[in-house]
Amino acid sequence: MPSAEKIRWGAERRLEFIEFRLYWEGGIRRADITEKFGVSVPQASADIGAYQLTAPSNLVYDASEKRYVSTPDFRPVFLDLSAESYLVHLRDAAEDRVRLVDSWLGSTPSVAVMPLPSRRVKSDVLRSLVTAIRETRSVEVLYQSMNKENTEKTWRRLSPHSLVNDGARWHVRAYCSKASAYRDFLLSRCEEAKNIGPAEGFVVDDKSWNELFEVLICPNPKLTEFQKKGIAEDYGMIDGKMSIRVRKALLFYFEKILRLDVPEIEGKPAATPLRMMNGEEFRKALQDV
Repeated sequence: MPSAEKIRWGAERRLEFIEFRLYWEGGIRRADITEKFGVSVPQASADIGAYQLTAPSNLVYDASEKRYVSTPDFRPVFLDLSAESYLVHLRDAAEDRVRLVDSWLGSTPSVAVMPLPSRRVKSDVLRSLVTAIRETRSVEVLYQSMNKENTEKTWRRLSPHSLVNDGARWHVRAYCSKASAYRDFLLSRCEEAKNIGPAEGFVVDDKSWNELFEVLICPNPKLTEFQKKGIAEDYGMIDGKMSIRVRKALLFYFEKILRLDVPEIEGKPAATPLRMMNGEEFRKALQDV
């Protein structure tokens, strides 16, 4: 029986596709493989045969449907078949992030994604920043700060080491020679980039980036027992609490995205369903960033 590790990449990709369709759509036909990958019918048959050898308990041929269908004993071999992975496929398809030919979805449920304005990021600027990260270099960036004291765009020499998504926006984490500190810079406010040069700051020296803080979260104690149980189940909490390790440099965004900074509304605990169990330590860590 061949192992998933010993199958070459092109063939393994098709086996992953077979597994995806079997699990999420209940079955697969040879035509699905030929249409998706442009291979011949004999090759599609060989791929299904290879999958059967690798995972014989995962599929059977249904003559009435003229396709291979998944069995009750289905166990994934090639893929992470978590709900999150499927929802990523759905979201990408709904937002046209992937071409139809690249999508692994066949029949899909009706789906909608909340339309939000996207922030403009210049490709040439991002390319310069990615190059600087890859080569451990610095680059001059024309940046528009929202600081009241800096109303004009100014050139800053940045030594970037990481890109960060806070759930809504992309930032670059970099050492700023002007501020003599490691800061986050919103990509959409980076107007121009020039003059690649030697790095002046390195990821190993970014203390807030490298140190982790353990955030302890629980349902709002003011919720009813029924509500607290629901929140705990929503987030997969154990014993009514959960622990999340977060880079100290990202604590500000973490607090915002989970609305942990929103004051409680008297008599409406459901408006702020999550609370921090170690809020005092969190505030201290946030001040040290």
